[in-house]
Amino acid sequence: MKRILFFGLGHLSNGDISIAADFARQLPAGEYEVGFVTAPSAATYVRELGLTAYPLGDVPENNLELTDQLVADFRPDLLVAADAFTLDYSTGWSGLSMSVLRHRYATPLASFDQYDYPAADYMVDFYSGHRARFPRLLTKCDLLIRNSPLNRPAPGEPGVLVTPMACRDWSPMPLRRARPDKPPTVLLVNSRWEDVNVVRSPPMSELMTAMPRIIHSHLAALGRPVRVVHVGPRRWAFPIAESIDYRHVERLSPPEFHARLAGADLFLTGNVVSVTLTQAVYSGVPSLVLQNPKTLDVGRLIRDGSAPAWLADAAPALSVAYPFRVFPWGWYEFLAPVLTDNPYVDCFHTAGMFERRRVQESLGALLDDATSRGVLRDRQDTLRHRLAQLPPPGEALGAALSAL
Repeated sequence: MKRILFFGLGHLSNGDISIAADFARQLPAGEYEVGFVTAPSAATYVRELGLTAYPLGDVPENNLELTDQLVADFRPDLLVAADAFTLDYSTGWSGLSMSVLRHRYATPLASFDQYDYPAADYMVDFYSGHRARFPRLLTKCDLLIRNSPLNRPAPGEPGVLVTPMACRDWSPMPLRRARPDKPPTVLLVNSRWEDVNVVRSPPMSELMTAMPRIIHSHLAALGRPVRVVHVGPRRWAFPIAESIDYRHVERLSPPEFHARLAGADLFLTGNVVSVTLTQAVYSGVPSLVLQNPKTLDVGRLIRDGSAPAWLADAAPALSVAYPFRVFPWGWYEFLAPVLTDNPYVDCFHTAGMFERRRVQESLGALLDDATSRGVLRDRQDTLRHRLAQLPPPGEALGAALSAL
């Protein structure tokens, strides 16, 4: 029996934990025992996934003692950071870091590498043009685990385990909506980290205010009744168009969330690395990702009257819009290496958030056009077959542990 102790210490989002938990749940129960060290707020979520959680407190010194005792009792064969950078960011309250795990315990250390940081040379571009080279935390690891999606479905080099996200719930995309006589349901999902201005940039704050209004404008422009189910910490705080039946839910349990996602006619997001996007692709839910590929002086366009009326109405306070693939943090250039020649990006539509015609064409095609949905279904089937060629997580991890 191999024992794997995961560290999922994010408190603003469950995305990192979701990916690690997906991996953990695929490990054969008769061969592996797993546990999750978590932030207090994430323990319930982990337990709802059927996994054992060991929540920390908020006193660093106490957390070190708790972790020392847990490692001594659990006797792990591998320590795994759900995300090395999130773990290091937690040091102020958790007392833990990649260096602590590396040097305090005589146990091999691994981390998930969702975005292939080495391919981007650890250089991360943020919305507003700020760039930062992240510390090379992954070099502290004996093993890297790259989930696919987002990473390409291909074997990794020595010391890198590329593992498929679970495909057991894979559902082919229907060519037509299940209820064509009813208004389509559009699912929106937000996390608390999307309200964090990580670089304290006024343009980022402007985008955080403008994005919900721009999405609302695009949906209202469909000229038809639409039901919007919005899961997230903060509801829309502006007048809603009469054609939109807006329903806000602050939180759902994992089974409830999956049911909402599977029942949606469209998933709409501004985050190409969203775990929900992967779940939507697996569930056969048509999806549209909004992004911005170039810097645009929106304020000047509005002032000189050359901005389209819908944009001036939806985002009157937006000055300069910067590139982003991950709302609102940016990451446009950072993610380019991992997304290049990646069949995953062919499994959903992508459109520039300011390209009204392109957005409307994608919305219409995904909701109503059987040919467009059929193309996506074929691409998703191709991805599924490529993922099936990867070794199962239990087999791959067993081989990796034997090589350490």
